[in-house]
Amino acid sequence: MNDLKAQGVNDILIATVDGLKGFPEAIGAVFPQTIVQTCIVHLIRHSMGFASWKERKPVTWR
Repeated sequence: MNDLKAQGVNDILIATVDGLKGFPEAIGAVFPQTIVQTCIVHLIRHSMGFASWKERKPVTWR
């Protein structure tokens, strides 16, 4: 993030991250007004670890 700041990036409005530990904190330390959210695809993939194989299709489809 410091490299981005040094290259002239003044602000980041929204950052979508993949769940990498420490990354939201790094963004917040350099760009404190940034809204950080986790990518929905990564959230769904992570959530599937808590569903049995029989439940996966009903959980992911409408």
